[in-house]
Amino acid sequence: MRRIGSLENETLAHRFCDYLLTLSIDAAADSDASVDNPQWDIWIRDEQDVDEARNQFALFVQSPESDTYQVKSKADALRDKRVSEQQQKLAERKKLHRTLPTSGGRPAMGGLGGSSFAARQQNIPVAIGVIVLSVIASFAGGFGRPRLSPDASKLTSEQSVDYAMSFVDRRDYAESDGDWFASIRKGEVWRFITPMFLHADPLHLAFNMIWIFLLGSAIERLQGSLFLAVLLFVSQLAGMLLQVSLPGSESLPPMLHALAGSPFAIGASGAVYGLFGYLWIRPQMDASFPIRLSQGNVMLMLGWLVLCMTGMFGPIANGAHLGGLLAGVAAAFLISHKR
Repeated sequence: MRRIGSLENETLAHRFCDYLLTLSIDAAADSDASVDNPQWDIWIRDEQDVDEARNQFALFVQSPESDTYQVKSKADALRDKRVSEQQQKLAERKKLHRTLPTSGGRPAMGGLGGSSFAARQQNIPVAIGVIVLSVIASFAGGFGRPRLSPDASKLTSEQSVDYAMSFVDRRDYAESDGDWFASIRKGEVWRFITPMFLHADPLHLAFNMIWIFLLGSAIERLQGSLFLAVLLFVSQLAGMLLQVSLPGSESLPPMLHALAGSPFAIGASGAVYGLFGYLWIRPQMDASFPIRLSQGNVMLMLGWLVLCMTGMFGPIANGAHLGGLLAGVAAAFLISHKR
């Protein structure tokens, strides 16, 4: 939404918004109730209507009492028509949902080319899939502390999982004299993503999975499984890139050790902060976006981000947190700008 100007009282503000509605321009009037004699700001919903709305505003302020702007009845009729159309669309959507072919009592999904809106609303396979994979991988990998084999030439099953899914295979790390990117240089690029499925302990796993379910399922129901999958992986990739780009603790003074990088960071926290960043910024950029985080949840997530950076808790991959958050915020800006 874009603010184009202010008017001195509520009556004039709503009169002008009514007039814009008759021109097929969506507008809203808003004021700051905390001040005496507030001005009423005029906001335009669609960017493409801003220039025309500004021209009309300039004409309106010259003669706001003109008969041209006495269109409240017409505007109310248009609003009633919109409400009726929305109700009709909702009824048609419900009717479509009832008549969809079903499989096992659930709406049948279409192929890769698309699926019914109603069916998509009922399923969250990506969010559930990430949770299931994370639980399996975390337990199978020994929560970052795999049991060692008594035979140095062999690996336990926990070691096999941990070494295969960490950012760097510990054997490659040792053989390369501590090269963080030793496994990546061998072409094993999946390691930018797979650490998100490993966790340090059951509490770490539970905390991240709760947020994946709460934030991820909301996004998936609204924007689809493919969108959630891309957002998760982009956030994880950005978080891991920043985490391994930071200098190691041996290169930093003690007070900055919490911001040190490490190739052994694990967990879905970067992806979680990516989802949070997207849902935090998107409704601020796009007023029509139907999901809004409560202020309490925003303060909780940002407060935890800052607390972790103080070094009070750890070791924690703060680079992954920050990188994921920046990726989610960037995604919200880009998609809102595109709309």
